[in-house]
Amino acid sequence: LWISSVTSNKDRISNEVVYNEVHAAFGTRSQLRLSDSSLVWLNSGSTLRYPVKFENNQRKVFLSGEAYFEVESDESKPFIVETPTLQIKATGTKFNVQEYYTHPVSEVMLLSGKITVNECNNSSEDNSSISELKPNQFLSYNRETREKHIINEDVLRYVAWKDGRLVFRNDPLERVLAKLSLMFNVEIDLQGDQLKNYRYHATFQDESLEEILKLLKLSAPLNFREIKRSPLPDGSFPKKKVIIFFDKSRVYV
Repeated sequence: LWISSVTSNKDRISNEVVYNEVHAAFGTRSQLRLSDSSLVWLNSGSTLRYPVKFENNQRKVFLSGEAYFEVESDESKPFIVETPTLQIKATGTKFNVQEYYTHPVSEVMLLSGKITVNECNNSSEDNSSISELKPNQFLSYNRETREKHIINEDVLRYVAWKDGRLVFRNDPLERVLAKLSLMFNVEIDLQGDQLKNYRYHATFQDESLEEILKLLKLSAPLNFREIKRSPLPDGSFPKKKVIIFFDKSRVYV
């Protein structure tokens, strides 16, 4: 976890705005309280930029990655979460936002209250409306195709990460691996089509990636191997890569 401060150049003399920036390294989580007493949990590999003190008639923060918000109610001063793609507007409510630049789908889940979700247009004051969510609604928005899907369900499992848990309820293996990839900053390649229909009902708490993969292996004919990494020309190493593959030797008749 690191925290830094930065001063906005906009209107520096008459209305200087000082921002804090908090980053949760991969494999970690962090929690913070904003100046309006709203609480924020920041997930692995995520960054939140926010004013030291909220001014004017709104409370705006900037998110890259995933965060869970418990917003203090103030209808006169809306709370706005802005990602590179979305703008989520609330007054007092509990919700989760996920938008990693490495993954084309943004996700918003509402636990209580009401929020509006707009497509953020940085070149214009006008933002295109995507949806208005009600409690226990899950929105997925593909930033490339602009397709949206809204599901009504108990969304508590999607925010279990803030308590150190990964919860899957009849989730396909592809979604499980996508979550693990984001959580541990690793490239996971699922080979072949034989494993795509396998679904998992499981809860993991603070296990390592290798421990989770070994547990997944117990209930499906899969195996995995880690690709050996070689240093790049600049001396750094590429992202860790894991291959998941169908293991016919583990199919029992």
